[in-house]
Amino acid sequence: MLEHQPLVWAEIAVTDMDRAVAFYQRHFEVSFKLETMNDMEMAILESTNEENATIGLVKHEMMKPSLDGSTVYLHLTPTLNAKVSELEQAGVTILLPVMPISDGECGYIAIFVDSEGNKVGLWSKDL
Repeated sequence: MLEHQPLVWAEIAVTDMDRAVAFYQRHFEVSFKLETMNDMEMAILESTNEENATIGLVKHEMMKPSLDGSTVYLHLTPTLNAKVSELEQAGVTILLPVMPISDGECGYIAIFVDSEGNKVGLWSKDL
């Protein structure tokens, strides 16, 4: 059994960095640090704890937004019902409405489609 947290980094593919950054800032009130690494354009989600795993929005020819493949679940809001309702009212496609994990003992999840066409999950301990 692992003795450390296995997730250290996740990347979300984008085709339009400005649009993607604006989407996440608007809906989740987060900030990003913009960087270019080799030929990759990146926006790294900022956190007050630099030890935490984080995500990057990444624009690169080998990165293609998709509804297929792995799902990254983000903890960007303390509760899900109100946030998912806000997303719906803003015209964001909700693929999976708020759903309990183990009757809520392990929190709640929802899945939406971001501005780039990615399937992205949300997780929160509370509704």
